[in-house]
Amino acid sequence: MKIKKLAIQNYKYFCSLEGSDYIASEFALETILRLIKKFNISDILEIGLGIGSVSDTVLKFSKLNKLDIKYVGTESNEFCLKALPKNVQHYDQIQLFPKLNEVISKKFDLIIIDGLDLSLKQIEQYCAVNAILFIEGGREDQTKSILSIFPKSLFVNVITLKKNPPYAHESRSVKSYIGGGQLIFINPTFKMKLFWAKQKAFTFIKRKIRKNFK
Repeated sequence: MKIKKLAIQNYKYFCSLEGSDYIASEFALETILRLIKKFNISDILEIGLGIGSVSDTVLKFSKLNKLDIKYVGTESNEFCLKALPKNVQHYDQIQLFPKLNEVISKKFDLIIIDGLDLSLKQIEQYCAVNAILFIEGGREDQTKSILSIFPKSLFVNVITLKKNPPYAHESRSVKSYIGGGQLIFINPTFKMKLFWAKQKAFTFIKRKIRKNFK
């Protein structure tokens, strides 16, 4: 199954579930899957599993493509903890912890920040040398906090020109653009620098188009 198709299919499914108000957008899901494929990601940490839209999408992608992905996540919300086993097809593949500071010391290739965690300032100890951080949505305060920890990192806000589909949660207007995310390469390789440069150019062009078609 193609990345875009899986992202759309899973987003549409999770939009129908209770508690889907703030799930990651289909563009965010697609971006995460492309990062996994592009940079051969194997160790993933998701901060704020929520009801499972990201983890379910990634683990399905992993199974479909026979990838060896180790998935660790944090979640402490009671509603979400009850929803995860029902919503995530490969739930048994997730190593779950209540908070970031309780995660067993380990280095991750990709860290997805999809929720609030007051221990986020400790994130550096969980990053592999060339770790990639993806902050879903806007989350300006969290982005600033992360960038202050990694002042030499490369950062880009990835966006899309697509509008929210009719099946999106009712809180998301079909007249508004689909949410993107904040992409941070803490110690980029040459391959990562090229990818970052392309994303910067794409974002610049998309912002111009958005401005001209308001």
